[in-house]
Amino acid sequence: MQHAMPTASPDFDFGQPPFDLLTGDQRTALAGALDIALYPRDAVLLSREEPTDAMFVVLRGTVQERRGGEVAAVHGPGDRFGLQALYGAAGAGAGGSSARRFVAAEECACHLIPRPALEALSAENPEFGAAIIGDFAQRMRDLAALRSNREMAALTMARIRQAYLHPPLFVDAAASLRDAAEAMKQNCASSVLVRGADGTVGILTGTDLRDLVVLAGRPVSEPVGPLARYGLLTLDRDDLLFNALVLMTKHAVRRVVVTENGAIVGLLGQSDLLAVLSNHSQVIGLQVEHATDPADLRRASRAIVELIRTLHATGVKVSFIADLVTELNRRIFRKLFELLAPPDLLANSCLIVMGSEGRGEQLLKTDQDNGLILRDGFDCPDLADIAADFTRHLVEFGYPPCPGNIMVSNPEWTRPLAGYKDALFNWVHRPDEAAQMNLAIFYDAAPVAGDATLLAEAKDYLLSRLQDNQMFFTQFARPALSFDTPSGLFAALFERRRAEAVDIKKAGIFPIVHGVRALALEKHRVETNTVERIQVLAELGALDRKMAADLVEAFTILSTIRLKARVDLPDDGPEGEGAELAIDNLVHPDRLGKLDRDQFKDCLALVKSFKELIAHHFRLNH
Repeated sequence: MQHAMPTASPDFDFGQPPFDLLTGDQRTALAGALDIALYPRDAVLLSREEPTDAMFVVLRGTVQERRGGEVAAVHGPGDRFGLQALYGAAGAGAGGSSARRFVAAEECACHLIPRPALEALSAENPEFGAAIIGDFAQRMRDLAALRSNREMAALTMARIRQAYLHPPLFVDAAASLRDAAEAMKQNCASSVLVRGADGTVGILTGTDLRDLVVLAGRPVSEPVGPLARYGLLTLDRDDLLFNALVLMTKHAVRRVVVTENGAIVGLLGQSDLLAVLSNHSQVIGLQVEHATDPADLRRASRAIVELIRTLHATGVKVSFIADLVTELNRRIFRKLFELLAPPDLLANSCLIVMGSEGRGEQLLKTDQDNGLILRDGFDCPDLADIAADFTRHLVEFGYPPCPGNIMVSNPEWTRPLAGYKDALFNWVHRPDEAAQMNLAIFYDAAPVAGDATLLAEAKDYLLSRLQDNQMFFTQFARPALSFDTPSGLFAALFERRRAEAVDIKKAGIFPIVHGVRALALEKHRVETNTVERIQVLAELGALDRKMAADLVEAFTILSTIRLKARVDLPDDGPEGEGAELAIDNLVHPDRLGKLDRDQFKDCLALVKSFKELIAHHFRLNH
């Protein structure tokens, strides 16, 4: 906690509840115990890591309650906080162990009510004590209820098509019990659908087989038709998952048949349904794991869009969403490559992703940035066709082709390790604009499939070629200053003029990403994620710790605003499977809420300061 100097307390507002419950003598006692503390802007009044010995009541100014990199609440005059820290309940009911801080949004003053005074008044005036503690408990309950309602609202809107469906496995009614068991074994299924002679469809499960054969002793040669259960429970693929849960519960069954346009398309199992209701990412992972062709992966990839919407709606932090989406994307890329590539290619190559995907920061489906490193001496006759198919399928999945053609379908990005080393040598020692861009993109590369040691060797070579060459790093860092970061656009809002849209990527996100990337490359670091790079640079002393903390927070806020700008817009295109979030980096300040607008302004101001730091460090103004 950043301590402020206590001063004599001005009159306390005893008209504010619950202080209006105090008697005259009690008010006099409280007034005598009060301190007042003054805090400059950005001062940390209270943090999760430090206990406090007083409750805070805001007298003047505003205080932001931050959890992680996000503002959870804003406290103004008359608002009070600190009871959680006062009684050792930091984080309770508010996101568990997430970092929690109270920061002065502007110069502010707070009354401090010492714990002994608060406890004495609560004991002497039980109604006052109940109101203080009751208000605190109610606030915690309200927060928990809000999160629960958001989650339930999102989950109850989930559709059956978002769940993994087991492919329907049919046998004729004349098939034997042995035939049914053999079909289940070969297809790793737990049930078969039985086609009756009259066109009806029944079901026979593994449990039925156990009961009929093992327990009842029926011969395995007996036909399944008379033994199957008919009158199937069916739901449409666009029906709600919640309805499927109700149906299963009501009839005490573990699966329902799913139809689309009247035809049976699969079976929804209870475990798969519960996986979606507990975590949408699990079902996408199952879809990828069970994929047998690119069409299966396409459906899984499209489901990520709805996952982003759901997580955003339930208040999940953008950093967590990015981690989750990154992992799912890489699973999809890996599975697609495994479906297309023969075993010898898998064993002798490394599929890599670069750019925001390599850094683990991609949320929306932006341009493809991928490549393939081949083992020296290995030859694959069908490589060109495989690479072209890989790129084509990703386009179908919703990943646009890279305008700079940085994709495996481009031979310049599918070459032997020795070829990459030659390219890296040229990018370092002949650093024109294209070379610097290629080097920056490759520096962010991460392995996805195949032999990861090929990428590790290429990166080791890159770092070994870097020298203490001021001119090289000056040129490499220069793009961080390429785009203007506006500072006057917010004045238009106060002058009742329409503020121009801002490209949030160019104005705010890219300068942070590339400035940090240049500092990390200069220190020969191997981390790829921007936040991880910032943290390491702070530990090395290459970044001031306050600047590093502010950069992390600004990067998180800008990423969140960027995501909100897309997710919060009404859908203009087709809904359901295949609906994508359009790639649009424009943010309209006049459409932001006050909190987002203030944060956006503060972030852009910080970015301007960081760009000045980069310009000075790399001598870009000389």
